[in-house]
Amino acid sequence: MKNNVIVFGAGRFGSALAKKLFDEGLEVMIVDKDYERIEDLANHVTTAVQCDLMDEEAVKELGIGIFDVAVVAIGTDLEASIMATLAAKDHDIPRIIAKASSVTQAKVLTKLGADQIIFPEIEIGQRLARSLAGSNITDYINYSEDYTMFELKALKAWWGQTLSQLNFRSKYHLNVVAIRNQGHAIITGLADHVIEEGDTLVLAGTKKDAQKLEQMTQK
Repeated sequence: MKNNVIVFGAGRFGSALAKKLFDEGLEVMIVDKDYERIEDLANHVTTAVQCDLMDEEAVKELGIGIFDVAVVAIGTDLEASIMATLAAKDHDIPRIIAKASSVTQAKVLTKLGADQIIFPEIEIGQRLARSLAGSNITDYINYSEDYTMFELKALKAWWGQTLSQLNFRSKYHLNVVAIRNQGHAIITGLADHVIEEGDTLVLAGTKKDAQKLEQMTQK
């Protein structure tokens, strides 16, 4: 079942996110006080609404309680991001994801009810750093302060062996969610899949264990 998503903030991050979600077939409402931004997005999302988040009555009229996920994509205006997070929480939206541009903002939004905090600029910088450092890890998705999911290009030492033969879970303390080969996901029979050159493993576990494995790939 696909989620209905409301995005607060139509800056570069919010706009790109809303467009991509809509392209993926989700119902998407984007909200921003800037009329020109909303007008530009009108044909790229399900609903684009001009609304000042500081106007509580106007926010109530949005009917945001129908959404499964709220993304607060406001990084620089702390007051507006607070109001958006409070609105999502007050309307019992099950999952609230908030963008933050500082640790202080992240702490505030977490206390107000945000389930997940993201730092897009920091994460992009870390991704570039991993690439320049020669890491085999291609991407991270952080689900909390402690847990993450990430993609890892199969190490040469793993080629020709199955996950069972590698004793992967016991050795690395990470779960293999899927294996992709040339863009195709292998969902079943993971334990018996023979890892080949070009395979990408989708892994989940603690950030601590992920970092240990990342360090190994750079040796």
